[in-house]
Amino acid sequence: MADFSQFGGISDDWTAYVTAHPQPPLPPDLTPVQLQERTNAGREANSREILSTITIDIDTRDFTCPTSNEETIPLRVYKPASTPTAAKLPLFIFYHGGGYCFGSLSSEDGFCSWIVEKLGIVVINVCYRHTPQWKWPAQREDAYNSLNWVFGNMKEIGGDSNQVFVGGRSSGSNLAAGITLRETETGSRRIKGLILDLPHVCHTDAFPLQLIAYGKDSFTENVNAPILPSSRIKFFNDLLNVEDPREKYYSVLLSSQADLANFPPTHFLVAGRDPLRDEALLFEEKLRHLGVKTGINIYPGVPHGFRRYGELKSSQLYDQDLVKALTRLLKH
Repeated sequence: MADFSQFGGISDDWTAYVTAHPQPPLPPDLTPVQLQERTNAGREANSREILSTITIDIDTRDFTCPTSNEETIPLRVYKPASTPTAAKLPLFIFYHGGGYCFGSLSSEDGFCSWIVEKLGIVVINVCYRHTPQWKWPAQREDAYNSLNWVFGNMKEIGGDSNQVFVGGRSSGSNLAAGITLRETETGSRRIKGLILDLPHVCHTDAFPLQLIAYGKDSFTENVNAPILPSSRIKFFNDLLNVEDPREKYYSVLLSSQADLANFPPTHFLVAGRDPLRDEALLFEEKLRHLGVKTGINIYPGVPHGFRRYGELKSSQLYDQDLVKALTRLLKH
């Protein structure tokens, strides 16, 4: 049985930061919509701070993507303003995190622009539908429909259809893994690489706890961790209302070896003090044993979502690791 508890605990870096920057508690009794609005406002403010550090000109264009239920979702495309009109650039499709409840186009402007600045590629920011307004599988369908939309509009976007990479953070990584599985099932090789950032690849009600040493699992170890304690996971799960926790496009970790063997090169970024830690590490191990090329960075002693605090040494290391990981995938 696996034991990844050595990556848990509390890092000195985290302790020093929260001591110097105590976080005020959220007001009690916020409704899901009120919490969504409050969180999105904070994320958008943080995004504007990141944007203020960008040193190149970036062109952005907004598009509308048809999806299920006769609905549409917005997408935002970012690329260097200096790109020649006829150029075809590598393309990274990004699905944001936020427990399927939080996030907006504007909340990801800073991150997506930062990737463009560092790598000189096209980035697609997909604003899938959120809870509590929409339950699963709306988000799953939005992710897959956005992938198909990108390939159908590649010329207008200015991307190279032979260099398409997909990634997501937290709940967004769940979408990225799910659409990659759907692609590989059909024999498609359209997705050339995958970034799973603070991955969520198995519903908590379906997690194979028997694979982890008794009492050493990340859910038990990090039940009261900052940012994403178990109570917050339950809150997100209740809003999302996945009917079958073992659904393969949600709990990708549980997929058969045959389904996973054709995954593209995949890179993981994992927080050690995250309740989701073990599912990420089990999934990386499973892919690697199947012969899939994997890479992984683990940040011991910091919680899920630690990157929002840019002053952390772990956050600065994370930035370097992510750029290196994307660069490796681009060269694959």
